[in-house]
Order: sequence, then structure tokens, then C-alpha cells
Amino acid sequence: MATRRASQARPRGPTLRERWSAFVAGLRVAARWVWRIGLWAAFVAALLLVSQRVWLKLQAPVTEIEVEGANRFVPAETVRETLASARGKSLWAVDIKALRQRLLADRWLTEVRIERQWPERLVVRLTTHRPIATWNDRQLLSEAGVVFGPEERPPGLDLPALAGPAGSQWTVWERYLSLRPVLDEVGLTLDGVSMSARGSLSLSLASGAVIHAGRDSLETRLQRLLDVYPDTLAGRMGAVKRIDLRYSNGFAVAWQESATDQTKKEDE
Repeated sequence: MATRRASQARPRGPTLRERWSAFVAGLRVAARWVWRIGLWAAFVAALLLVSQRVWLKLQAPVTEIEVEGANRFVPAETVRETLASARGKSLWAVDIKALRQRLLADRWLTEVRIERQWPERLVVRLTTHRPIATWNDRQLLSEAGVVFGPEERPPGLDLPALAGPAGSQWTVWERYLSLRPVLDEVGLTLDGVSMSARGSLSLSLASGAVIHAGRDSLETRLQRLLDVYPDTLAGRMGAVKRIDLRYSNGFAVAWQESATDQTKKEDE
């Protein structure tokens, strides 16, 4: 049997066109990867740039302090002066709690809220006492029934003068409210009410006279005065020093000393 000789044929190599096509395909793949990498690089660079700018904004110093709820008792300019140390500091580095406590040292204030408003503003919201009367000369009574003692009072603060034992402020205020219109009806202006430790009331009038009303049967005693006031004391209250209603069937009037009386005493 004849032996078959091995084939001497070799595989045909890629043609120039095939090589070029493969080269172009490789370039396209490389270009796609370069494009993707470029996009990611651009995204990261943009993210870093934005982050840097945001960080710089976060570190921006406080340049504005907005005050809400200011009034003549706590002016906005006073609040800004108290918080002046916050200016120039980073908004997020400001100690809000410390600033709040600093403001609350002012006894006119009942509540303080401070908020950060990015990028460079602090907003301060105030709640203050609303005074309705003086209390025991040196203190004030608020519309909420709270007695407080501010270091300073604004000029021209015209309030009724109340006085009494600790804890009696609301009782005395209600007495003032109930008695003022009654006295107004006969032309008497009530300036204040004071209560003694035993509950006895004294009424201060705008004329300077004081009415000692006692503790019991206040309405009855006061009505006794009002019944005869138009015919006896109307137009003469400037000369009255005090009126004592603490009698069972009448009242006593003490008159101011005239200049003539004072001269006679000095001569004696």
C-alpha cells in the first residue's frame, strides 16, 4: 500500500485589508475607553471644583445679623452689638447656645431663638415681656402676670403703680382693672393700687391723693365716697392729701397744708 505524503500547504495570513480593519477596530475600542476615562476624569474634576467652592462657602464669615421681634425695650441695634463677636466667624463655627445665653442676660427677654441661614446670615427671633404696671417701685409686671426687674427702663414708660406682698400681683392688678372705670365715672383717675401684708388696699389718684379703702367691704365703702363726691370734693382734689374710708358710717379727709399754714408753723 502506498504511503501518502504530508501536505506542505500553510494557512493563509491576513490580508492588508483585514489587518487594517483589525487596526481600526482596535482604535475604536481604545477611543471608547479614552472617552469614558475622560468623562470620568472630567466628572471627578468638576465634583472636586464644586466641593471646593461649597467648602469655601461653608467657611464664609457671618456678615449679617437679622433681628425679628425687636421693640423699644430691646432695640435691634442693641442685639447686634451684643452679638458683634459672631461677625467674621464661620457660620458653622458660631456657638449658638453661648450667643443665646448672652442675650437672655437681658431681663426684658423671655425667649431667644437663633438660626443659621446659609451662607452668611444669623437670624435672631426675640420674645419680650410686655409690661402692664410697675410692681413695688423697682420691678415691673408683665401681661402674663410675671414680675421681672430689668436693669433699664425706656423713657416715657407710663404705667400704673402696683404694690403688694409676693404672689399678690395678679390680685392687685384685677383690683386696679375693676376700680379704674368706677372712679373714671366721677372724674377721678386711678394711678395705682397697693395691698398691705394683711390685705388692706390703698388707691393712688392722679391728683396725688391716696384713698385708704381697708380690707373688707371695699365696694360699700367706696360707694359711700362716690355718692357724696360730686357735691363735696369735686374740683377740690388738688388740695386733698388722703381720704380714709375705714369707718363704719363715713370717711375722713386730710387736706394738703397750704403755704400759709407752713409759714405759720415755721414762725411758731
